[in-house]
Amino acid sequence: MIKENQIWDIYNLTRDVESVFRCLKTDLDIRPIYHQKDKYIEPHIWLGILAYQVVNKMRSMQSSTVVIKDNKEQMLYIKLCTRPTIYQKSVFSVLAYKDRPFVRKEKVVTQK
Repeated sequence: MIKENQIWDIYNLTRDVESVFRCLKTDLDIRPIYHQKDKYIEPHIWLGILAYQVVNKMRSMQSSTVVIKDNKEQMLYIKLCTRPTIYQKSVFSVLAYKDRPFVRKEKVVTQK
């Protein structure tokens, strides 16, 4: 018998997948499906599934900017970026992108 928390996890996973597909289909401009023949519909659906898999693998890559005001009313900006996994590095390599857009610097420059 399935427990309540398992049902809730399945529900949230389904919501997450639907949300990602909706976003991807908008970004890839593949919504709505105008195709009438199976030979056009199937590649359309596979492109969405492939895009979802790539997004899912790349999801752990995060970047953020921390902003701190010091006692002299100056703003300190610190950019942080997680290290990519081996899979993520291979994707960036194939696309000819840097695997990390920026690396945390030892010294932080103050700005007003």
